[in-house]
Amino acid sequence: MARKIKKGLPPWMGTFADMCTLLLTFFVLLLTFANMDVKKFQDMLGSVKNAFGVQFQEIGKFQPVLPEVKPQPTRTLMVQPSMPEPSVQDARDASDAAAMADQVQNLVNAAGLGNAVEIKSGPRGVRMRVKGQLLFEPGQAEVRASAHKLLESVSKVMEKFNYYLTVEGHTDNQPIATSRYPSNWELSGSRASSVLRYLVQLGVPTRRVAAVGYSSNYPIASNSDEEGRNKNRRVEFVFTKKPLRVGGA
Repeated sequence: MARKIKKGLPPWMGTFADMCTLLLTFFVLLLTFANMDVKKFQDMLGSVKNAFGVQFQEIGKFQPVLPEVKPQPTRTLMVQPSMPEPSVQDARDASDAAAMADQVQNLVNAAGLGNAVEIKSGPRGVRMRVKGQLLFEPGQAEVRASAHKLLESVSKVMEKFNYYLTVEGHTDNQPIATSRYPSNWELSGSRASSVLRYLVQLGVPTRRVAAVGYSSNYPIASNSDEEGRNKNRRVEFVFTKKPLRVGGA
């Protein structure tokens, strides 16, 4: 009797094929997670859903890990700060101050005191530095008669130019202790006031002048030797277009 031949695959082949498909899907998922590419994972997930006939989706929670990025060497950008350009008013003020400085220098030279006076000018005004021994006796604050000609030149400058004047008194760091001047503060302030008082007597308006004593706080030379101390004992005349102190309290 002839044997019947069964057509088609054996039943176990279907189960085996399903298992291979599931394993393939599992390894594809592992490979996708290893690459840490979220976009590719989403694309692959859509394909798996279509293949297995998933009818709904539920949002899960996962934390992707970004691939490590090697730090790049930092570069420092050096920016050179731009200096503000001088304004037209600053240039005009500097020009006026230079003209005034020339006038002061001419008057000082005419008084025969050019070597004893130092004059500087800038946009803020003019500074005239006078050695203290030219104006006062050591340890005293009365203006010498020989200095009257210089102060008369200063009054002429104040009459010609509409500037404000601050008279600064400066000393060296050697202590002084007398009944009249207990310290260098009193001495420097008294010297500045004496000069200002004489200028007012010459007609300089009181509203345009001021006096201040700085003691030994602003030296221009070393106080370690007599030459430096002689330079530090001085009176400075500061001419400015605006008063150094503006307004009330």
